[in-house]
Amino acid sequence: MKNTIFGILSAVTVVFASQFTQAGLLDLCMPCDEVAVCNPCDGVDYCGPIKAGKWFLNGHIEAGFFANGHGQKSSYTGAAERLGRGADDLSGNTHLLENTRLTGGQVNQIYLSLGRSVDGKRGLEIGGKIDATWGSDAYIVQAKGKEYASGHSAGRWGVDDYFGAIPQAYAEVAFKRWNVKAGQFYAPFGSETFKSTDRFFYSMNQASTFMPHVASGAYATYALSDTLSICSGWVVPGEFGESGKYNTVLGGLDWNPSKRMSFRYAFAAGTNTYANNDFGSNYNLFVHSLRAHYQLSKKLKYDFEWNLLNLNINDGGRNRHTVYAINHDIIYQHNRKWALGARFGMVYNDAVDPADSPLYLPAGDWLMVSLGANWTPNKWLTVKPEVRYDWIMDAAATPFNDETNTYQVSGGLSAVVKF
Repeated sequence: MKNTIFGILSAVTVVFASQFTQAGLLDLCMPCDEVAVCNPCDGVDYCGPIKAGKWFLNGHIEAGFFANGHGQKSSYTGAAERLGRGADDLSGNTHLLENTRLTGGQVNQIYLSLGRSVDGKRGLEIGGKIDATWGSDAYIVQAKGKEYASGHSAGRWGVDDYFGAIPQAYAEVAFKRWNVKAGQFYAPFGSETFKSTDRFFYSMNQASTFMPHVASGAYATYALSDTLSICSGWVVPGEFGESGKYNTVLGGLDWNPSKRMSFRYAFAAGTNTYANNDFGSNYNLFVHSLRAHYQLSKKLKYDFEWNLLNLNINDGGRNRHTVYAINHDIIYQHNRKWALGARFGMVYNDAVDPADSPLYLPAGDWLMVSLGANWTPNKWLTVKPEVRYDWIMDAAATPFNDETNTYQVSGGLSAVVKF
């Protein structure tokens, strides 16, 4: 009954928003033809904001449904399970699928973005940005010290499967080739972009399960040339307001050797001193990501990601946790309305005690294949059907079908309304 109600609410939300769009009130965002390559410490905006001068206001709504071949429905018996990250109840589509872990209808994201853009070409400029989101996905971009206290289930903004978050709130200063940001922003690492308008597939790839989605701190970007820029700064991955125990450096580069090819690399390295952190002891952190994009032809493009998270935990019982993921996307733009995509990903997790880790990943190899499409009948609506197959190459790990299977077929469909 609960899933039926969410399904009806999801459909009503999309239809309601579409009526305003048809009337021209939300008809603001032009369709996006290709990914704009930004500096290495920025999130990628596939659809540029609507500007009044340098000020902009935009957003989107995504609603849809997802289900699995096991017939395993969502359960609400455990607090950790309600957050989508717990190990005490793994029904539904499991915590591994992040934004599609529920079974049935859901409103994934109601997203608003307000700010002032700067480029510094004419001298010193000051701007910034603040984003707010609500829905079943929002817990993914919640930061410890802001939307929740400590641990994965303490005092979060939200009830049951619906949460709120402010993933970005930063000030920005630009002067000629320099750009400086301070506050909270999307982490520049290779985890798949949180915003549904910036992703081809409805579900996220596997790296999104363990890579930091947000970070707080400050960094500066300097354009060495028209094709190469570098950045450096200090960040706290996944947290805000608890920075006294962190000492983490950020670095990265963005290289665009040709119109068809681009590379982005970012890393963070440092320490976390124990003060109610998730692991309960001091640890050294190293995380990095490499992204490569190549436009094979006018209609065909290929994207590659390599992401790594390494933790050296100062605890005799578990002193190492290394996770890396490789992901391949091939997208074929058939025409302005239809695009087809295929995705293959692999995760290797080497953990001394993964069951006692807040990463909640099974040890061994985790493979995934997704097939999907984007139907964009007009400039404000995109419909995303997808079918996905996950399997764990380790007989001891059974994260699917309420911890009874090593594989899962799943799929669903979402509608994204942009305004």
